[in-house]
Amino acid sequence: MNALNVGRIKLAAACLDAQRRVTTNAVHYANERIQFNVPISSFGAIRYKLAEMATSAYAGESATYRAAKDIETRIKLREAEGASHQEAELKGVEEFAIECSILKVAVSEDVQNCADEGIQILGGMGFSEDTPMESAWRDARISRIYEGTNEINRMLSVGMLIKKAMKGHVDLLGPAMKVQEELMGIPSFETPDYSELFSEEKEMIAKLKKAFLMVAGAAVQKYGMDLDHHQQLLMAAADMLIEIYISESTILRTEKLAKKQGETKVTEQIAMAKLYLYKAVDVVTLRGKESIISFAEGDEQRMMLMGLRRFTKYTNMPNIVGLRETITTKLVTENSYCF
Repeated sequence: MNALNVGRIKLAAACLDAQRRVTTNAVHYANERIQFNVPISSFGAIRYKLAEMATSAYAGESATYRAAKDIETRIKLREAEGASHQEAELKGVEEFAIECSILKVAVSEDVQNCADEGIQILGGMGFSEDTPMESAWRDARISRIYEGTNEINRMLSVGMLIKKAMKGHVDLLGPAMKVQEELMGIPSFETPDYSELFSEEKEMIAKLKKAFLMVAGAAVQKYGMDLDHHQQLLMAAADMLIEIYISESTILRTEKLAKKQGETKVTEQIAMAKLYLYKAVDVVTLRGKESIISFAEGDEQRMMLMGLRRFTKYTNMPNIVGLRETITTKLVTENSYCF
């Protein structure tokens, strides 16, 4: 099983390199291809695609680096406690098996989407074997299958979390009960201070975690260990978990960069972090709603839907088109994936 865990995070790293190369290739072509006397990289529809491709790569990098560092730290800790390197490595990876599954799913799907958009940007040339985009798309396709299909890994990520909770290794139901109590209370109407970088984004991630706990906790209470038989519900919860982990990783990485280099030096990374979170909120909202209406009824359903709206509400909605323009301008200027 640990061989699979290692394979999953290594697969994510391999897919990330593919994303970077596909994005760079697409930027090159968009800058060189002239239509109506201007490069197609100046067209809004193309700029949209380039920004999304770069953002998914940057977000995937952030989460993969985070998990890899956590695993390395745990291996060193176990070695310091007297374990052999082999034993420390096996146990260190095992403790982050959930993250390995999350990364395998997210990055393998992102590279497929990235290659698909790369073909679209190249048009007919993208479909031809004369350019690398066609083979990039075919190469990407297998990554959603090996090291465990993405369907299996989705169910594993939530299933492992629930089993850890059942064994007392992770407190899942305690925080879930606190979220239910919060829903019964009166929400705060104070105007928050969002003057610091990512202050609202961090609060949003905290709220998304509450949304996941609300849904997962209620599902566990209703089905218990029989939750394994409700695969569509598990996969919906997994999508929520994936988006929360990756968006949080992206915010944390970018915050670190901003403190080290200054906010003005990482304007594009800040834009990508905000763009990814915006889309993550939509996924959590959609999958959370789908889950709630599939197993809750009456007052319970109304209360949970109200909670979902509360936990996915922005105070200051970001300018999404402006964020994409910031990202694409940097890509086009540098003529490559440059982050």
